[in-house]
Amino acid sequence: KEGMDVPPALARAIAAIDGPAYLLDSLWNARAWNRPAAALFVGWLDGALDKGGDRNLLRYVFLSPVARKIIPDWQARARRVLAEFRADSSRHLEDAELEALVDDLRGRSALFSQCWSEHAVVDRTGGERTFDHPREGRLRYQQIAFALANRPDFKLVMLVREAPLKRRR
Repeated sequence: KEGMDVPPALARAIAAIDGPAYLLDSLWNARAWNRPAAALFVGWLDGALDKGGDRNLLRYVFLSPVARKIIPDWQARARRVLAEFRADSSRHLEDAELEALVDDLRGRSALFSQCWSEHAVVDRTGGERTFDHPREGRLRYQQIAFALANRPDFKLVMLVREAPLKRRR
């Protein structure tokens, strides 16, 4: 979209954050992210898509086989992600790009199609997020999301690490 470039100072601020952090646009395309986010989000922000790949969070959650492996209780989490997206995008549901994204996902994911038809809306963009990372094991974070005062089309998401879980042998 026109004017959707990430200001360099904002990109540097995201890069300087210790934990995973990423910037989403109004369609939930990742526009900027830091190294910890690239390391955490295998198959989305880790460079696996650099050959013309898609950085859309909904496509990642609903279509990526990797997402199903690293997101515990994938189906419930996918439902909640979509409900949060619906709440986030409720102001521009008639947007042509949004309609195209929804149509694409409805055609490619039965779960997305079913969830979209349910019209669930959740305005909770924080809380615990857990991942089963292929190299690091079970990781637990608190998610914090920020709206940017001068860029309402962007949302900054940060994941703050919880204390490591004790592994049972």
